[in-house]
Amino acid sequence: MFVQNTHGQMIFDTLLLKEFEVFATKNDYTQTIKKTTIDTLIKSDLSNLDLGELLAAYTPIFIKSYGRGALATASFRGTGASHTQVLWNDFQINSPMLGQVDFSQIPNAFFDEIELYYGGGSLMKTSGALGGSVALKNKASLNNHSQIMLEQSFGSFQSVATNARILFNGKKIASDTRFSYQASENDFDYMNTAVIPSEEMTQTNAAFTNTGFTQQFIYAPSEKHQISFNTWNQWHERDIPPIMSNVYKGGDPQEKQNGFFSRNILGWNYSKNQHQIEVKGAYLFEDQNYYLKTTTNADSADVVTLIDSENNTQSVAIKSRYETVLQKGFGLTVGLDIDFESVNSNNYHGKKDRKTYGLYANLLKSIRDRLKFNLLIRSEIVDSDFLPVMPLFGINYQLLKKENLFIRASVSRNYHQPSLNDLYWYPGGNEALQPEEGLETEGGINFIKTFSDQFSLNADLGIYASLIDNWIQWVPSDFRYWSPENIAEVFARGIEFSAHVSGSIKKFNYKVFAEYAFTKTTNESEQATENGTSATQLVYIPIHSANGFMYGSYGGYYVSWGVNYIGERLTNKKPLPAYVLNNVSVGKRWSGKRMDVEAQFKVNNLLNVDYQAIQWRAMPGRNFEINIQLKLKK
Repeated sequence: MFVQNTHGQMIFDTLLLKEFEVFATKNDYTQTIKKTTIDTLIKSDLSNLDLGELLAAYTPIFIKSYGRGALATASFRGTGASHTQVLWNDFQINSPMLGQVDFSQIPNAFFDEIELYYGGGSLMKTSGALGGSVALKNKASLNNHSQIMLEQSFGSFQSVATNARILFNGKKIASDTRFSYQASENDFDYMNTAVIPSEEMTQTNAAFTNTGFTQQFIYAPSEKHQISFNTWNQWHERDIPPIMSNVYKGGDPQEKQNGFFSRNILGWNYSKNQHQIEVKGAYLFEDQNYYLKTTTNADSADVVTLIDSENNTQSVAIKSRYETVLQKGFGLTVGLDIDFESVNSNNYHGKKDRKTYGLYANLLKSIRDRLKFNLLIRSEIVDSDFLPVMPLFGINYQLLKKENLFIRASVSRNYHQPSLNDLYWYPGGNEALQPEEGLETEGGINFIKTFSDQFSLNADLGIYASLIDNWIQWVPSDFRYWSPENIAEVFARGIEFSAHVSGSIKKFNYKVFAEYAFTKTTNESEQATENGTSATQLVYIPIHSANGFMYGSYGGYYVSWGVNYIGERLTNKKPLPAYVLNNVSVGKRWSGKRMDVEAQFKVNNLLNVDYQAIQWRAMPGRNFEINIQLKLKK
């Protein structure tokens, strides 16, 4: 939402097996950085929801949700929304205007794999991700496996969701078509705590629809060559409800947002022996409209506010990569990235664009199988300005020769460019802004052990510290509007712990995992020191957060229970209290030779908790959902 987020940088701010589930974490802890992959079981359980809901429930990333179906942004390791970069098949999809991503517009069903790169480790994929990055991947393959899938969901608040997939994999050609539709009146009851006394109300003007499809083609004329094409097209419409404190103010407001985007990638890959070359080009287009109209009262034609914001963005990007294995155990990857961004908005003075050229090289060395290190160097030119070199050095060591006990450590420097809104928004944009600079160091220890078929353990403990200089903050100007400035020096540090347990006992399969994050983020600038706020946690960043997931299945029946805890968060006024959400689902799978059927019943917010992720934005209480999925397979 381009108007509501003008100040987005503010500191306040498969394998189908009978009777067996695929528990795929796929985390390579021999790496020198922290990188995790979303568990396939969890991704499947939430296939009819958006990525923001998945990340909020089952990762240490805090999702700032403005309500069900509304804007959802991310705070990764205590940083801002624009410090989380999102990549789709290696290309950034962050808005050039805001520099951030609306996670409510990303259907989980569109992707085969979701990877999280933490902190400086994100330099392995891209620059600018001071908090971390989320990588979305499509992975159709040539394996002679085909299927047709249809999933239908009905839920509370007149909600409906449809997912469909047609997958064909031949010897030389593969095609993967996916469709997603989500809609809801979103008319749930909530307790309005912004009025005195508190009053139970029904949310209005909150309906939304998301409709989209993806298409992937792969053609392999030989074993060495592969050509691929991906397209992702999506339409969305949503009404925006008034915040709790405004339900009795003024006339009947009309606030809504709608848009369309098209993202397209054409790629070529060549592999021979120990050499691989990849060249890809992308064209990304987005058209978005935000409309707001308020009057003095419901019966009046006297307009108080009228905003009709039209925004069009286009990006053309090229990526090339060469990877090889050198002598004496060295691995080398070099790449060239080119990116052209263009914005045409009635909130700017004319059309604005930006050109970025990037080079990187990554050297990996393994010593006696137990010690690994890598040195990555990135260099970028933004328009005509050379950025300082962005290095990443990491090391991983296996402590015990016969046990999978690893320690890792890394240090990095990263730069994040101001968004085009920061530079050119009218009024208030500041073309003199400098890039934000992040220095980070982190370390961790990981233990992996399969004791038997009945019990396996994967535990990880990490610690990090990040100093971000020239943090961009929107502040009041002398001209009665807000303007961004490089005024903050932010210190983010924290501890992350996760433990995953899984196994099988006869025909009973189970999986349990738990994660905890301690995140401390403070403004250490001279201004904050002078006014006594340097030790205060930044707003909307919880110091404590945790989540857990338990799953068990027997004879085709299964049950899952997810728990999500978000600690107290500071706001510009009073703190928002901590909350705990419980989500439970039960289901049954029937597997046949040619068809699989699955039925599922879910209860979200089981204990009917009254909570707010963002102040005065209503969130739903207990609600229900029924899912039915059919798969035809070859």
